[in-house]
Amino acid sequence: MLRIKQNKPPISADAKAFRAIRRLNLNRTYMPLKIGAIAGYILLGMLSASTSMFGILVGAILRLVGL
Repeated sequence: MLRIKQNKPPISADAKAFRAIRRLNLNRTYMPLKIGAIAGYILLGMLSASTSMFGILVGAILRLVGL
């Protein structure tokens, strides 16, 4: 059984959570991508354009098939 040490200093409210920070650094799957705002908007625009072009292509193929 562990005993509580008598002369332990009190834990301050400003103490950082070192364990949480270390876990975030070790677990790389949840790290956000560090890209600029302009690059994010360009990527979002490209995704939107490719999605709409795919929809137009599927619609044209369905129109040619006759459905």
